[in-house]
Amino acid sequence: MASPLDALPPQPLAVHAVEHEVWCALQASLQQALQLRGLHALVAPTSVVLHDLLDGAVAAMHRSVFRRIVESDFGLRQDAADPYPEELYQTEIAEHGAENIARYCREHGWQISVSYPREEHELVRLDLPVAWDGVPRSTTRLMQALGYRLDVQPGPQSADGQRLRLMLETAGPRTRKSAVLLDGDAAAAGVAAIFDKLDYALIRFSGSGDILAVSPSLFARLRMRIDAAAANALAAAIPANFFNDIVWGVALEDDRGVFENYRIRIRLPQTTNTSLLFNVSGFRDDDGCIQSLWQAVSFDEGDSPLSEGSMLSEVRVHKITRNYVPQLVEQKARDAVRLGKNKLSNEVRSVAVLFCDIVGFTSYVETNADSESVIDTLNSILRRVANCVKRNRGSIDKFMGDCVMALFDHPADALRAACEMQGHSQDINALRDRAGQQPLQLRIGVHWGEVVIGNVGTVERLDWTAIGDVVNTASRIEKGCRPGSILISQAIRDAVPPDERGAFAFDDVFRLQVKGKWEELAVCYVSASPAAPGA
Repeated sequence: MASPLDALPPQPLAVHAVEHEVWCALQASLQQALQLRGLHALVAPTSVVLHDLLDGAVAAMHRSVFRRIVESDFGLRQDAADPYPEELYQTEIAEHGAENIARYCREHGWQISVSYPREEHELVRLDLPVAWDGVPRSTTRLMQALGYRLDVQPGPQSADGQRLRLMLETAGPRTRKSAVLLDGDAAAAGVAAIFDKLDYALIRFSGSGDILAVSPSLFARLRMRIDAAAANALAAAIPANFFNDIVWGVALEDDRGVFENYRIRIRLPQTTNTSLLFNVSGFRDDDGCIQSLWQAVSFDEGDSPLSEGSMLSEVRVHKITRNYVPQLVEQKARDAVRLGKNKLSNEVRSVAVLFCDIVGFTSYVETNADSESVIDTLNSILRRVANCVKRNRGSIDKFMGDCVMALFDHPADALRAACEMQGHSQDINALRDRAGQQPLQLRIGVHWGEVVIGNVGTVERLDWTAIGDVVNTASRIEKGCRPGSILISQAIRDAVPPDERGAFAFDDVFRLQVKGKWEELAVCYVSASPAAPGA
């Protein structure tokens, strides 16, 4: 009798670096492996575990490969105790990332093979060509909590290689544990345990702002001596905004006397740039005193991006600013945090780059500024363009006046979005024609290829955006497109899978000379196929 696990990919995936396409393929296979075992709920945490193991495995391979490069190119003897190769490695990673080493690995047959065995207890297998340090970077306890065990064996690739097997302690679907309701004593004991483990502190203020009582642990946190003047020193260290906003403000204004999630920063004594950020919640009691709970959030040196004040205000600020943050950046930031990262890493990946421009909008603004709301007209069109991108699994990279740049992981998605944009444009212009208004046509260009998506700018202002020849070429193709049409490169036409080509009507390929290119580009016009649903 066939097992459901027979549906898993039979061939291992070769990994040279933790690149976007590779990680997407690994995640898809991992999700399938867990679902076939009835472990649907463990997809997200297991992805974190796999990413951690893969990060460590790739780093081990890259270090070993780099040492070999240093030995062959510079004639340095390979000595594990010699720090110089490691210093060179860190410099290479800091300046170029893993791209150069990954390219060397691809060209010389160095790889990590990742497979999903069909054995009930073995979830993922990583075959390394080098020795591994044997310690997951940050997920040992998470593996234990999920019921996983890491088995390390000699690997098949080389004498120094190793095989990592992520094992399930128990096979099959897991039963959920039933929740119980806590009684008063159990709840109090739980609160006391949390209070102790998280090192919370209490401060009681009088209605005038004097400190009446304080937990000794708070002085230790702030590196302050406990003596007769300690309370006064602490009161002087607390920013005046806290007293204005809370002691004499929110806690008195709220009918319940309750405040939550107020963040303040206290500078440590005898330091100039070291501080502790606290999250403070509390209430005003019947005596008019302020009972406050203090939780240390972060220990910071120098300027910190974590701001002070009400967290509710920060939420409001986020609601205002989030629409100014590109969708791709926000999603990637969430993914990075989930995987234990603290910054966005540069990516090299193949994408479809789409440029959509409103033809003649500049002249339209000059002649219609008095008769129509130019911003409303522009936003009405861009809103429909953005919705087409979102519906087809794309992301807006940026708005540039009346032009939109969007990215898609799949070529057919980009073409579907482009066809929908032109469909909406025709509907809009039919309405504008009835109203006696000037038509506003779209011009769309699409190209496919490898780009670098990375951090561009300065510390004060960064864009995480796509750069490279593919982006420039897509823009040039759009400029060469006739109004109301979609012009695409032959590269993206060829990249559309055969089973999806029937949704589109491709015209004949012709050559287009564009600015900045010596050779003419092979391009063609495309539209939705008359036989396609909704065409």
